[in-house]
Amino acid sequence: MSLATLTHVTKRFGSVCAVDDVSLELGPGEILGLLGANGAGKTTLIRMVCGLLRPDAGTVSIVGRPGYLCQDFCLVEELTVSENIDLYGALYGLSRREAAERREAVISQLSLADCRDRQVRYLPSGWRQALSFSIAVLSEPEVLVLDEPGNGLDPLSRKRIWQQIRTQAAAGAGVIVSTHSLDEAWHCDRIAVLHNGKLIACGAPGQVAPSADALLRYFI
Repeated sequence: MSLATLTHVTKRFGSVCAVDDVSLELGPGEILGLLGANGAGKTTLIRMVCGLLRPDAGTVSIVGRPGYLCQDFCLVEELTVSENIDLYGALYGLSRREAAERREAVISQLSLADCRDRQVRYLPSGWRQALSFSIAVLSEPEVLVLDEPGNGLDPLSRKRIWQQIRTQAAAGAGVIVSTHSLDEAWHCDRIAVLHNGKLIACGAPGQVAPSADALLRYFI
């Protein structure tokens, strides 16, 4: 069974074809890495998966609840970490009990306990990203879509995020991760490489390139 199916998806912005006839599938428990240089079409493709953009051609089919972490996730600066989680829990339709249980779980898993009562405006970038990730998984999505989740993070924060990505996949969620990191891409189950909107390679990391460093050729 596929949790997400993209069939001949195309998206244009004026004369620019941002995504050009791309077909992909995402299975339960799978981590699919989207790799490509800036402007390759990764973010446009992700937004179509999340329903934020309509394809000009082709179809996007999603099974189950989606969760989405964008590059500029909207946190409420004046609220604390706990208050932001509670707010989004309410928006997701969680009961107070469910929201409280999941809040405590993600605070523990992502080591946010030390900053739970701090306003978001005063958080370092690593904690802000961890908070954004915790909100993306709050509704326990079957399809988790992450746009550059490790962007700007120190090695420890990035490690924690990837531990949670693997935890979500182990629980059966399908995960799509857009990344510039060759090491991160190498730890995905499959890699889909985009170039000028086209899907030019797709498969297990070892099938796409002999090593993580060899993936650099797709950025040239």
